[in-house]
Amino acid sequence: MKFLYCVLLVFVSFKSHAANLEIELHGISKPGILNLAIFDSKKVFETYNVDKSDPQPGVIKKVRVQVSSGSYEDTYEIPNGAYAISLFIDVNGNQEFDTNFLGLPKEQYGFSNNAMGTFGPPKFEPASFILDGYKKIKINL
Repeated sequence: MKFLYCVLLVFVSFKSHAANLEIELHGISKPGILNLAIFDSKKVFETYNVDKSDPQPGVIKKVRVQVSSGSYEDTYEIPNGAYAISLFIDVNGNQEFDTNFLGLPKEQYGFSNNAMGTFGPPKFEPASFILDGYKKIKINL
């Protein structure tokens, strides 16, 4: 019984161990509001509308913060795991990711691993990464 308790204690402490994810954005052309979401779910990443969706399971962290031109950097403490990041810079403050009449983006956006999709956002796999302790993600807009 004592052995089982020790194994359970080690498992629980390992699962709840927080890691540090440092996110560095480069190439911000205009100041605006950064809308960033960190996902731990493939399904939610591939269907989530970062400017309109409410927080939900599958979104481990959602950030809205004012940024200026140039670059931005911040560190978030989240549990170890597999994640993907999606973001855009809302330059006009309307809380929407604006596109033109052809559906092409009018505001800057990015994904972890600088993943790109074909005619839309990338799938989870090319944007995903493993966080185990510490990781720095650089995203070029």
